[in-house]
Amino acid sequence: MSSILISALRANEILQANASSNVANMYTPDYKAINTTIVPSVDGTVDVNTTRSDEPAPLDTEGRMQSNVDAAKEFTDMMQAKTGFEAALSAISIREGMMNDLMNILTKK
Repeated sequence: MSSILISALRANEILQANASSNVANMYTPDYKAINTTIVPSVDGTVDVNTTRSDEPAPLDTEGRMQSNVDAAKEFTDMMQAKTGFEAALSAISIREGMMNDLMNILTKK
């Protein structure tokens, strides 16, 4: 169970980092956004698929490509990562409490 929780934390870390990078490069000419998807892994843990966006970017007034970053999507990804962190940390905290209770029960015998 701990490997699932650790992989969930790592996946949300990657989602947050990629969304932050996209926002930081929102006004970088010809920047291609990083798309990140959290998926289940074959071994039951959590994995991440990361690709560069192939969405066309708008042209500026001089005909140069702008970035294709969608700010609304990036902020939604950041909120998803925050919720994912909170869920995984809550599960870790509950698991730790249960283990402490079990150890207390076992040591009283």
